[in-house]
Amino acid sequence: MNANASQIPGELRALLALARKGWKIDRRQPYFLTSGLLGTMQWVLPIVLATIALAGPNDEGLRRFADLAGTDAYIAYAVTGAIAFLYAGWMLSALSFDLRLNRNLGTLPTLWTSAVSRAVLTCGGALGHALAPAVMAVAAFGLAWTLFRFPLELNLGPALAVLLCGALAMLGLALPLAAVTLRYREAHYLVSLFVVGTGILAGIAYPIAVLPNWAQWASRLLPPTWLLHGLRQALVFGDVADAMRSCVVLLVMALVYGAAGLVLLKAMDAAARSKGELEWM
Repeated sequence: MNANASQIPGELRALLALARKGWKIDRRQPYFLTSGLLGTMQWVLPIVLATIALAGPNDEGLRRFADLAGTDAYIAYAVTGAIAFLYAGWMLSALSFDLRLNRNLGTLPTLWTSAVSRAVLTCGGALGHALAPAVMAVAAFGLAWTLFRFPLELNLGPALAVLLCGALAMLGLALPLAAVTLRYREAHYLVSLFVVGTGILAGIAYPIAVLPNWAQWASRLLPPTWLLHGLRQALVFGDVADAMRSCVVLLVMALVYGAAGLVLLKAMDAAARSKGELEWM
């Protein structure tokens, strides 16, 4: 049974309620936010320090970087890439881990009533749990700027638009990952490997032009690449038009990956039930 038009407002209210619940759970655990912020800086600082070291004492490395990246603002480039990808990774992991938790708790049989409900109930909790990482990412970016005082182009509107479109694209890509986790038990470990792999291809601290041709082609199929690109265009290069083009690409990816994920989720759900593994712990 699929939801009709009259049920859509109710489904949207359910989505917001689930997102609010996920946010409240994280907000009531201050140690989670504190450790998350410190963990974010532990991730960012080695990348920034390595980037500074690679610039070299005579800035020879910096000149090579500027030739490839189109800017000599290498610290802003690295910080934006590192923090944006960490947020992308959180988004990609949120759905698969949230779905795994529901499966282990035995609550999944109540989820599948319609295609719309399937999307709402799987994405709602993940959206809520993604709010705390978003707060931590913004705070870590501010802390990194306080430490290094790198120059920024303050195109905040386009940057926020890229973040929003990027979040939707991450959820779209996360749905197929969640479907695999549902069917193959502990596949969330493979999800972690996939997230790390997307970081290599997305160009966290280097332009993707340094990658082999096949890797550049693969990177353009991944939402994190366009999230990092759009944010850098808004905050480092000051190219608002290019940032908006990244938004369009991210929205298309959200639709394509999201639709594919819902189809795969239904197929994996049916396969898991036929094998009797849906509520395996």
